Amino acid sequence: MSKVTIKDVARHAGVQPSTVSRAINNHPHIRATTKARVLSSIQELGFVPDRAAQSFRTGRTRSISLLLPITGTDFYDRLINSIDEALEAYEYDAGIFPLLSERRLARYQNPAALPYHTDGLVYASLNPEQLYHDPLTIQGLPAVVFEVPSSRYDHVTVNNELGGSLAARHLQRRPATTFVINVEERFNTPFASGVFRERVRGFRAAQRDAGLDLPDTHIFTSDFTPERAHQAARRALQQRTGPVNIFVTCDVFARALLEEVRLAGLTPGDDVRIVGFDDDRQAEASGLTTLHQPVEEMGRTLTRLLMERIADPSLPVRSVQFDPVLKVRGTA
Repeated sequence: MSKVTIKDVARHAGVQPSTVSRAINNHPHIRATTKARVLSSIQELGFVPDRAAQSFRTGRTRSISLLLPITGTDFYDRLINSIDEALEAYEYDAGIFPLLSERRLARYQNPAALPYHTDGLVYASLNPEQLYHDPLTIQGLPAVVFEVPSSRYDHVTVNNELGGSLAARHLQRRPATTFVINVEERFNTPFASGVFRERVRGFRAAQRDAGLDLPDTHIFTSDFTPERAHQAARRALQQRTGPVNIFVTCDVFARALLEEVRLAGLTPGDDVRIVGFDDDRQAEASGLTTLHQPVEEMGRTLTRLLMERIADPSLPVRSVQFDPVLKVRGTA
């Protein structure tokens, strides 16, 4: 049996070959009924599009690249999965490119690097305006930024200052000496999204509005490693002279604090009240009061923005911000 061609599909569906091509490529200017008829013919005839030929003809790879600092965390796993699922509707795939190190960052600053052989980019928790020595490196390649506001790129963020404020107001219901355990960010680098700084800023503002002080000595900062998270937790607990309130700017650190609280023979929610941030998949099981951010919905939204940008690069820059929601559980 000879191979089914695009012309065979066109004859079967009663359309031109160019219409078949538009249906396959999800072109916006094709009637839904026509597209359905073409897709039905494709299925009936067993036609398999030649993706390599399509890419050569259209200049499209039908793929996007996701650049992010690290992988293997609950937060980024949820983001990656939500983007991947959303891309199925567009018949696109995603390549995952974690920076992980300064060495890999240097490699990705080359405009010929693999991540840029794609139709579009997602920058997750990265500042693209600080990522490249030459701002023209990827000029013209559609992009969307996750977690970092931008005047040049479409971006999807969560209101981190609001989240910090909600945490403070909740802890203020039972006044006590208050501490913050924060994730260290290296500012003026591509790895600094600023989200943790915004959470602390919102927390401090709410404390100030309530006439409460938060001295710098009550803020314990650690880089993003389990060992350092536990060290920061122990330093905070060593300062307590009675019941304390502690805001932790991410759930990974909050669970490290929970472990240290229990090791010290203290009771979470009583001796130590804890509010985290993220509402990751382990938060509910550990009884952690935390700020929920809708990662899956954010992933779907940024995918839609990017695909719209790929289809129409002339669109104005768009911004979508989500509000976090306080999930009250046993720790506060």
